[in-house]
Amino acid sequence: MLTNTKHAGYFLYHSIGMYPGKEQELAEATAEFAEVWAAPNDKQWGYVLLKRQDFIDYWRRIINVPKGSTTTCESVTNGMHMLMRSLPEGMLKGKRVLVSADCFPSVHFLLAGLAPKMGFTLDTVPMSEGKSWVEAEDFMAHWGRDVGLALLTWVTSTASARVDLAPLVAHGREMGSLIGADITQAAGLIPFDAMEPKVDFGLSTSLKWMCGTPGAGMLYVDKSLVLDLQPEARGWFSQNNPFSWDFDKFDYAPDIRRFDSGTPGSVAALASLPALRWHAGQDQKELAAWNHRLVNKIIARADALNLPLHSPRDADQRGGSVMLRFPDKAEPAALVGALGVEGYSVDFRGQLLRMSPGNVTAEETIDAVFDIAAEVMSRRRRRFAGKGPQSQNNETQNQNPVPPTELLGALGDMLLSGQVKIVDCTAVLGPDTPILHLPEDFAKNTPKVEIHQISEYDSDGPFFAWNWLKLGEHSGTHFDAPHHWISGKDFEDGYTDTLDVQRLVAPVNVIDCSEESDKNPDFLLTAEHVKAWEAEHGEINPGEWVVMRTDWDKRSHDEKLFLNDDPDPLEDGSHSPGPTTECIDYLLSKGIVGWGTQCIGTDAGMAGKMSPPYPAHNYLHRDNCFGLASLVNLDQLPPKGAILMAAPLKIEKGTGSPVRALAIVPQV
Repeated sequence: MLTNTKHAGYFLYHSIGMYPGKEQELAEATAEFAEVWAAPNDKQWGYVLLKRQDFIDYWRRIINVPKGSTTTCESVTNGMHMLMRSLPEGMLKGKRVLVSADCFPSVHFLLAGLAPKMGFTLDTVPMSEGKSWVEAEDFMAHWGRDVGLALLTWVTSTASARVDLAPLVAHGREMGSLIGADITQAAGLIPFDAMEPKVDFGLSTSLKWMCGTPGAGMLYVDKSLVLDLQPEARGWFSQNNPFSWDFDKFDYAPDIRRFDSGTPGSVAALASLPALRWHAGQDQKELAAWNHRLVNKIIARADALNLPLHSPRDADQRGGSVMLRFPDKAEPAALVGALGVEGYSVDFRGQLLRMSPGNVTAEETIDAVFDIAAEVMSRRRRRFAGKGPQSQNNETQNQNPVPPTELLGALGDMLLSGQVKIVDCTAVLGPDTPILHLPEDFAKNTPKVEIHQISEYDSDGPFFAWNWLKLGEHSGTHFDAPHHWISGKDFEDGYTDTLDVQRLVAPVNVIDCSEESDKNPDFLLTAEHVKAWEAEHGEINPGEWVVMRTDWDKRSHDEKLFLNDDPDPLEDGSHSPGPTTECIDYLLSKGIVGWGTQCIGTDAGMAGKMSPPYPAHNYLHRDNCFGLASLVNLDQLPPKGAILMAAPLKIEKGTGSPVRALAIVPQV
């Protein structure tokens, strides 16, 4: 196979798909389209429609169907909608539409919405207990004569489990049902013949193994069925002669063209042609054999790490991907991030790590991926303070034989003697405290801090003074709990009253970015910056804090200067430094307890424009980690050697809290 490309560590074939020379060929195809489309003549439509037909013809050959049976659609979901709304009125009324619990979720969403409108019952065949996919026998057991239509998922997107279509189709014929097949997850890798066994319709996309572009879907309908269908969306291209414009003489084309509606979108099909052309020129058996070899190696390495296989072990029952199940949904996400930083492209969905090796994937990269996985998993097991393996505790005690009571006593003596000092990393909390401003049409804002006097040694309280406060949880120097962000909403210990307080006191790594931030308020800390810092100061260890020193606290006397909002209200952002997505990925792979900044939030001011938006919030809290914002006096902390204590108020179901962040710093 061709593996001498820069994509040797690419395992994302279920998402986009890659082949040698794709970038150049795609650029050439789109440039040619731009040249033709921009020419001051009338040659455009002939060019575009012929290219679209080329796309259709490539797909016809892939699934072995005759002319006039295949057309374009935007996506599998769009194609399914086109098909469903073209069925004769009342055909499915009072009947069941049968799908499996591991069908593509988007299609299920569609069918669930159509059920009350079309009068059918959507019946979802569940997985058997202990199974990761729906077995063919279970599907057939639910398939009776009252099933008007069944959609078969050839290969699942959740387990890469492949069904044998022949017995299913044979059973469906006995039941008198309309039979469709979603072939997306294996089209282009495993041979598929829509004529054997013969299905009534088929759906796919040009992404994944076909390496095409988004929006280039394919709908196939058997020619004997298509004449009974009347697509709801009809237009001039739905006719045999598109230029027949008599309002009273509309007549559907006698083939699949009746689905073409108005002027058909063609750019996605045109842009996918280089990939389809490349695919047609390959040895299909060789493509499949290379994938099979690499998947077997992935399974062997996963077995060695005791990672449960979520896909069939038998290659004949599997597509081209392999899924591995992790006990904690945060683990595959963190591992994918760590691999991405090192240049390896792997995917995850919830608790599943998904790998799809293809023609550009180099075999040796599998070992590299699993070596990194082993290291990341080992570090992350040690990230919860006081909960590491007993062997780690014994190792630490052997390296440092001083009993804990003596260590704490020595610390107390050093505090009293001034050998260590306490640095206050907390800003003053009051009416002038800068508060984050969100666009009014986006979200409700936190109110300004208010301090109201109850008494001051007067008639309201003759012997005491006290106040009541009005403030948001995320005001001033504050703590972000995992439940603060949607990605962390499911952690039972993700609130300020349920979190593990053992994690709040930990060594702190201070990365000095003050010079860069002074020159550029939009400075972004990258993974490479962090690695360079580690090379100079030492490795960031599991269970430690990492904070970004920018000296932004020197702006806090002026809210406008501190927030540094963009003057253009349409920008919806501010100019302040923060981390890149890859930076957070890398830090989470190190097993940190949390991340802190000196700005109004844990993300950069313009992080809403990143992918994903607000990566510090999104990824930290997805990983059950903490955030600290509006820290001060980080210039008084060494790069390493200090202890940071950041304890939020124990607010019931609290998503965060103002804190008094204190650092224990050794005096040199």
